[in-house]
Amino acid sequence: MPNRLDDLYHSFYKPIEQTELKSSIEENHKKLIQILSKEDKVLVLRIIDALEMICNYQSKASFIQGFKLGFELTNELQNYDSHSSEIESQSCGNSFMSQEVQKDEEN
Repeated sequence: MPNRLDDLYHSFYKPIEQTELKSSIEENHKKLIQILSKEDKVLVLRIIDALEMICNYQSKASFIQGFKLGFELTNELQNYDSHSSEIESQSCGNSFMSQEVQKDEEN
C-alpha cells in the first residue's frame, strides 16, 4: 500500500512555481557562498538539503493523510446511503399516528 500511495502522490503532485521566492533564495545563496569558508559552505548546503527533505516529507505525509480521509469519507457515505435506504423502506418517522388511524382518516 505505501508504494501505491507514493505512486499516487507522484502522479497527482504538482509543485507550486514560486519563482520570486526561488530567485530570492538563489541570490542570497550566491551572496552567502562568496563570503563563507569551504567548511561553512558545506554546512549551509547540509541545512538547505535537510530543510528540503523536511518539506518533501511533510508534503507527502499531508497528501497521504488527505487521501486516507477521503477514503474514509467515501466508505462512510456508502454505508450511510445503504442505511438511509433501509430506513426509507421501513417508512419510519412519517407520522406519530398509528397506521390504523391513518387508514381511518384516508377513508
